[in-house]
This record gives sequence, C-alpha cells and structure tokens, in this order.
Amino acid sequence: MAAARRQIFADRCRRAEPVVTRAVERGELPAGTDPVRVLSTLAAPIHFQLLVTGEPVDERTADQSAAVTLAAARAGALT
Repeated sequence: MAAARRQIFADRCRRAEPVVTRAVERGELPAGTDPVRVLSTLAAPIHFQLLVTGEPVDERTADQSAAVTLAAARAGALT
C-alpha cells in the first residue's frame, strides 16, 4: 500500500512540474521553486484532515491550502 501511495504521489509530482516551471518562467514564482515541495505543501493540510483528524474536507479547506502554498512559494520558502 505504501509503495502504491508513493507511486501515485510521484506521478502527481511529474504532472505538476510543468505547471510550476511555467509559473517560474513567467516570474510568478521565484527561480528554484521545487514542484515536489509545492505539491507536498498543497496536499498536507488536506491529508491531515482526512487521515489524522477525520474532519471533512470542503472547498474552504482546499482554498486555504492553495492560498498558503502560493504565499509560501512566492516568498521563496519552497525551493
């Protein structure tokens, strides 16, 4: 099960990498922004709620996760 989860996450990272790379090229994110760190930061609050607290994940949760991730990436914290 753990190997399957890692494989799925790795696939998601490969798919997200061009999106992050283009954002860097457009100057929306700092050079060196790591796509894997961006995706990990985005997914962490959602997984925490689903797997640890059991709280429901709603649109507000997703929006907050995206906003925090974007702020961290723009600040250069995800390099």
